[in-house]
Amino acid sequence: MTAIKQRQVFYLHGFDPRGAAHYHRLYREQAALQGNTNQLHINVQARKRHSSHSHQWQLNADGTQSNYCFLSWDDIVRRHWAKGWNNIITDMFCFMRCYVLTPNALRYIFAAPKQLMAGLYPAVFMLLSLMLSVWASASAASQLPWQMAQWPAGLVLFAALMHGSKWLGNKMAVFWLLRIYAFSARWANGRVPELEPRINHFAGQIANAINDERNQEVVVIAHSVGTMVAMPAMARALELINNKARLANQRVVLITLGHCIPLVSFHRKASAFRADMRALGHTPELLWLDYTAPTDGACFPLLNPVTSCGETCAPNAGPRMLSPRFFTLFHPPRYKKLRRAWYTMHFLYLMATDKPGPYDFFAFTAGPLAIASQLKERS
Repeated sequence: MTAIKQRQVFYLHGFDPRGAAHYHRLYREQAALQGNTNQLHINVQARKRHSSHSHQWQLNADGTQSNYCFLSWDDIVRRHWAKGWNNIITDMFCFMRCYVLTPNALRYIFAAPKQLMAGLYPAVFMLLSLMLSVWASASAASQLPWQMAQWPAGLVLFAALMHGSKWLGNKMAVFWLLRIYAFSARWANGRVPELEPRINHFAGQIANAINDERNQEVVVIAHSVGTMVAMPAMARALELINNKARLANQRVVLITLGHCIPLVSFHRKASAFRADMRALGHTPELLWLDYTAPTDGACFPLLNPVTSCGETCAPNAGPRMLSPRFFTLFHPPRYKKLRRAWYTMHFLYLMATDKPGPYDFFAFTAGPLAIASQLKERS
């Protein structure tokens, strides 16, 4: 078993406008809870700004020091985070045009039918909101004794009801997936140019960590839409390292959680993105673990992100398709409640569990053993 004294961790968040402060707080709280399960007591130190697009905090556990670097692109997310009805409707048209009314629709249906159904959920919510708002405002206005006031009163009530439905939709995360679909389509079609220099910046930081021989293990963890950002960032980082021997002995690990990579890779114009994935799929020295849960309705469960878009993997290379098996990590009554909370299910990969098992986010990021050794120990 390989013991780790110094580890470098990079974390790539999903399509989330919340920044490093939120994720630092989440890690600290959940790591403390997980300590009751895995007996790994992690000292999570204060968050510090590392560069203009990254923050870091130290993790100390059982003689192992892990430098946890949060790679930030939440500012780009906020620029593409639809807020008003006009933006939400624009995103809906983008979703319909790029994912439903396209020859690619069958690919998405066969790859993950739940994903496409979840994308239609906002459309149903919007239609019902419109119908109920029209009916309620018209019914209420018709009760007024002054006919001249009925139209103005009805319009005011309609606007108030639609505003309320948007608030409810945001509260229920109805528009969250819609925003992801629209952003992914725009990125695949070259309409998010500000993301390219950010990816290059991330690639440089990852390459520097790999080139630093003091790091016994370099771990890149990406969640949700962050898994898409990780593909070009990781491929370019591997191009930048000055000695391929530094990939030996599974020293460099890529962990993708709840991936939704086909939202970009299936698009015809995403050829450069697919080339980056092909490069990763032909790097056998890279230990790539892909965890997706069939109960997570916002991912493409157990779908190989490389081969599903028409690329190939070299022998003994590419992602190991794994399930975190959440149903074994939580007590049955609690898991029953979690399954009904579809938004929470997508974030379970980052949270503490009730019982130990083969998947442990906190052992991967702060544990004393190398991840390759952890996999052998728990298999």
